[in-house]
Amino acid sequence: MDPKVIIVGAGPAGISTWLHLQKHAPELANHTLVIDKAVFPRDKLCAGGVGGWSADVLRGLAVDIDIPSVFVSDVDLKFGNEGYRFHQPNFFRVVHRFDFDHALVKNALSRGLELHQDETFLDALREKNKLIVKTNRTEYSAKALLGADGALSVVSRKMMPSRRPHLAQTIQIYAKADAQFDTEFHEKMISIDFSPFKEGLQGYLWHFPCLIGGTPSIAHGIVDFRIHRGRPKADMKKIFSLELQSRNIHMKPKLWSSKPIRWFSKRDIVSQPNMLLVGDAAGIEPAFGGGIHLSLSYGEVAAWAVIDAFENNNFSFRDYGKRLRSHLVGEWITKCTRLALEMYGDRMNPLDAAREVFPESRIPPELLSQIASELEKAWRNS
Repeated sequence: MDPKVIIVGAGPAGISTWLHLQKHAPELANHTLVIDKAVFPRDKLCAGGVGGWSADVLRGLAVDIDIPSVFVSDVDLKFGNEGYRFHQPNFFRVVHRFDFDHALVKNALSRGLELHQDETFLDALREKNKLIVKTNRTEYSAKALLGADGALSVVSRKMMPSRRPHLAQTIQIYAKADAQFDTEFHEKMISIDFSPFKEGLQGYLWHFPCLIGGTPSIAHGIVDFRIHRGRPKADMKKIFSLELQSRNIHMKPKLWSSKPIRWFSKRDIVSQPNMLLVGDAAGIEPAFGGGIHLSLSYGEVAAWAVIDAFENNNFSFRDYGKRLRSHLVGEWITKCTRLALEMYGDRMNPLDAAREVFPESRIPPELLSQIASELEKAWRNS
């Protein structure tokens, strides 16, 4: 029997969507197929920061991710000689995506998820009020297709073939933590350095403490969002190489890892009849680049859009963009996009932007959970 819904991509956005379907419309979840071109466990280039309201989303889905993690209480931000440190106990959790994504998948499988691994999405053709979805294995007939297939989403390219996505380039390496040069692991701290602004970088350097195979390590990386495309381009490789040398790391560039991340723009198309985008395929925020908590929330919005489509027999998904903008995930992206335009346009000190994202007034974790819960209820009832 053909599935009613097909989700392309089994990362946090795709699995969150299925878990929300399973929670709120289990019968529909039973007729939902998730496909992924990879075989789990699979790795993904990412600093692995699970912050924001991630814990609240996972708690609401009754998902407990029991994997090696580093719990972080401090975010240290720098801009030249200036600095700002945000402190909140266990505010951030740093994971290895190899473990985190696999744990999410296993949780969903234990609840009945139908997952086809090593299956690649190729095309989708509209036929009346449904889609013929083609993969490297077969063809399906489905009412809804959800692209949760990352920054270089093939589903997105099928939706808007002539549209150039907004991509930020990243470089990252993992290196064993050196107590002499890397204080992040011992202090359970994330470092973010905006100093390369002065060299044209519309982004920052980052250093995240993590565990790789049980070994204390640091994820060292750099991102250039290029939100103001008309400005001269920074030499990312030179900036990153000098940063690594300052930490006594002499890894050759050919051993570095690189991947783009897509940032959300209100001009992008995130839905068409019978199709919508989720998570990185739709885009993250271009100020600090947070992704996992956004992907988990995208899953909730997408799930409710699909549930309502089946209840009303209306698969236009015309209101999906509005749903995103009115949800916490959309409000956060809108706020961070404003900050990105200001600070990467030299109209705002990046540390002032950081204070808006990481406020000096501490919010108790239990109050954060209560606020997130109330926002979710208000959004559902709106």
